[in-house]
Amino acid sequence: MIRKNLIFIFSVFVVFTACKENKSFSKPDIKAEAKDTLISKASAQKDIYINKDFFSGDELIDVETFETAKTDIDSLSYSIYKDRNTKNYIFSLEKFLKNDDVEKYRITDTVNLTSPDVTVNVETVGNNKVLLLKSDQKLLKKWVFKINSNKTSQWIGDFSGSFLRMKEESGDPRSKGMINIQIQKNSANFQLDSYVENIKKDLIILSKKDTEIMLSEKDNKNSTFIITKNNNKYFLKSNFINKTVGENDTYELVKQ
Repeated sequence: MIRKNLIFIFSVFVVFTACKENKSFSKPDIKAEAKDTLISKASAQKDIYINKDFFSGDELIDVETFETAKTDIDSLSYSIYKDRNTKNYIFSLEKFLKNDDVEKYRITDTVNLTSPDVTVNVETVGNNKVLLLKSDQKLLKKWVFKINSNKTSQWIGDFSGSFLRMKEESGDPRSKGMINIQIQKNSANFQLDSYVENIKKDLIILSKKDTEIMLSEKDNKNSTFIITKNNNKYFLKSNFINKTVGENDTYELVKQ
């Protein structure tokens, strides 16, 4: 009798222990964890897109473009994509690479979102630019970029040059056209004056190198102005000027 009682007690203990272990390894409630946050935890981060190169106008797999905008940081823009399968959204930080007829970009980081209602702000902290992704003033993620002051400062200044605007009237002083580009730390201004037109454009800086700076219209990054430096001389190529004057040419500039 005593032996049967011991077996019964031992069996109850084993069942109790097993139930306790199963409870401690129960699956967490993902929906409960994501309830009060804008960051989507329902699906894995789409890291497949990180470091992906793509051209402007390309369609990414399983997503459609919801919004695209520039930042105040050199060569950086961002997009928000809508996931066709989950109906969630993806914030994509993108770096401009080059423009050979069609702009090329690289995705540097992504954040999964449950809503596209976010704001993007840029702050200067010491020698760094900090990009902040927020929702209702709540910080979702931040990125820090070091400012290269040498590449920026060497291009700051006024660049000017002249060219023959009306070649059929080369003997007429009015046939000359004047180009002026004023480059500041984070922006630039373009002006073209001739007998035919007077044009002013606000420009942004797309990229900077020791021997080249690429600018574009503020509202149209396909309209580019590329200044190169060669033996202390400056040369401008611009698809905007080419389209305006009907010539495919290179213009020599002088830095003031």
